[in-house]
Amino acid sequence: MRDMLRLLTLFLLASAALLIAFGTGFSTANRLVGAGVVELPDVLESRRGQLAGLVGGDASGGASGGAADSETPGGEAEDSQADDGGFGVFWDAWRVVHADYAGELPADESLTYGAIRGSLRVLDDPYTIFTDPVLNEVRRVELEGEFEGIGAFVAQNAEGQLVIQTPMRGQPAERAGILAGDIVLAVDGVEITGMDVNESVLLIRGEKGTEVVLTIAREDIVAPFDVAVVRDRIDIPSVSSARVLEAEGAPEIGYIELTVFASETRSELVEAIAEVKAAGARAIILDLRNNPGGFLNAAVGVASEFIDDGVVTFREDARGTRRAERVVGGGTALDIPLIVLINRGSASASEIVAGAVRDHGRGVIVGERSFGKGSVQNVHDLSDGSQLRVTVEIWLTPNGETIQGSGVTPDIVVTPEPRQVADGATDGGDGGDEDSLGGSESDEGTPSGEATAESASDSPTPGDDSADDADDGDDPPDGADPDDDPSEADAPPDVQLLRAIQEALALLAAR
Repeated sequence: MRDMLRLLTLFLLASAALLIAFGTGFSTANRLVGAGVVELPDVLESRRGQLAGLVGGDASGGASGGAADSETPGGEAEDSQADDGGFGVFWDAWRVVHADYAGELPADESLTYGAIRGSLRVLDDPYTIFTDPVLNEVRRVELEGEFEGIGAFVAQNAEGQLVIQTPMRGQPAERAGILAGDIVLAVDGVEITGMDVNESVLLIRGEKGTEVVLTIAREDIVAPFDVAVVRDRIDIPSVSSARVLEAEGAPEIGYIELTVFASETRSELVEAIAEVKAAGARAIILDLRNNPGGFLNAAVGVASEFIDDGVVTFREDARGTRRAERVVGGGTALDIPLIVLINRGSASASEIVAGAVRDHGRGVIVGERSFGKGSVQNVHDLSDGSQLRVTVEIWLTPNGETIQGSGVTPDIVVTPEPRQVADGATDGGDGGDEDSLGGSESDEGTPSGEATAESASDSPTPGDDSADDADDGDDPPDGADPDDDPSEADAPPDVQLLRAIQEALALLAAR
């Protein structure tokens, strides 16, 4: 009996010890979970480290300057959620999704990119943006001025099909017989209907001299057919048109259309000015309609061709500190009468030029109030080829007027008649961003050599401005032969250009 009592006592003591140990462990585990120190799957832990790095934290999720999860002298973890920028809650939530979600989880990159975009959305600033590596590559060529591809403007229709808007003159697509309105169904046998436009564009682009086979559907041909196109180097001109307006009955007026503000824009403009002057122009119409902008130094250069001295624009930071961007000398059209055409698709660098011309009294602004993209983004290239743009300043005109959200109001307001758009196609397809055979997210076409619907100013260097969200189109230059684009045959008259011609003639008559 005595032995049995001894064994029973030992059993009770052992049970009590186990209960105490279990309770202690359970309590400690609860504290660790609350502090965010839980064992995440390897992939989540690695993404946590990458995301923390983007916001200045360490691999454990602690914000820069804040404490990471740590042990107290007693071995217990302190709750550092308040010091980790709130990302402890993010990882707690994602841990639950990873463990319980019944559907297919996104790829690693999708988690990271989605988290970044969601965080930036809270800023309520459409120009502080993140672009993934694919979109960034598509946009990059726009401001570099050249790429290798087939040379065509494209858009995506309502059915998710890639539509050729316009083959670029003299480029491989046109030489191979590709026409405006053709639908690209496949690239080298890979079906692209429903594919992201940017990914389609990258499939079409490629090294000069290589061949790409496009499967084309054309309205008047029953069955799809293949067209082989040999890729070439595609130069993207800033000046899309430079001529005197003889067909419009004004041979003494020069017409110059700028489609983007890129690295070579000023030198191209100088050549265009010389060309129209040699053809007899005594006044110039500078067409900045549907021009989404580009590099700041290009905007300063363009303004400097017409303005002899003074401020082109001010840059103002969050503290109210202003920095002036001044005229760079050497202009070649300082005295010639000038009309500048703008519309709601004129953004960013276009607005800087228009505002400077107006405030200096250098010319007459005709058209519609511009888009109102007047902020400066610093551009940060990230380690995986993606890009982050962060708004750091706003633009002001020389008279101190804010461009952001307000735009530039023309001296003479002229609203165009609405134009018809082909069924199923978006007006000025893009993707955001303007690519010839490249695709993007905004409403403009981009000359890239592939077609995209993206915006044209997407790789400014730090301090340069971008107009990724400008609402612009990709219409052929006014005055183009309607036979070159059947959709133009029934287009209404260009009342803005006609009014600009009237104003230019009036300026000449006043001399």
